[in-house]
Amino acid sequence: MRILLTEDDPQLGRATQIGLEQGGHAVDWVTSAEHAHTAVRLHDYGCILLDLGLPGQDGMQALGVLRDNGYSGAVLVVTARDTVGERIAGLVLDIADRQVRQGGVPVTLTVKEFRILQLLLEHGGRVLSREQLEKNLYSWGDEVESNAVQVHIHHLRKKLGRDLIRTVHAIGYCIDKPKAA
Repeated sequence: MRILLTEDDPQLGRATQIGLEQGGHAVDWVTSAEHAHTAVRLHDYGCILLDLGLPGQDGMQALGVLRDNGYSGAVLVVTARDTVGERIAGLVLDIADRQVRQGGVPVTLTVKEFRILQLLLEHGGRVLSREQLEKNLYSWGDEVESNAVQVHIHHLRKKLGRDLIRTVHAIGYCIDKPKAA
């Protein structure tokens, strides 16, 4: 998920950004409500982590402006663990513990591999382009190689089987929904 972190304390902001990125999220960090409003106009965020004690316009005022300007996504003041699990064809993705099991056997994935798998499962059969995946994997200023997503997909296929992730030529990638029995 791409997250907008709005935190004016440099140490807390950097620590939060690092923690969220280690959790597999793309994080854009700003230090004021004004910068948050600009960022929301320019990018789509799955969530905004909002400091209530911002200088100038406090967090509650900033939230009001964000809502007035049409932002309808999640806004969190305190992070919460996502406890949703996802299953498909013998594959279990435990989001809370960031673990993957296939046929009951644990599979070790990198943070980016886990996030790609999660995104593809969450979009249940819809094709996601390389650009959509990159947008959810990387933060502002990250150096992204042109074939980074393809490399992660290759590694996922080696670990989970070639047939799990389908390539739709010149469009992107998907994990098909299981067929009803």
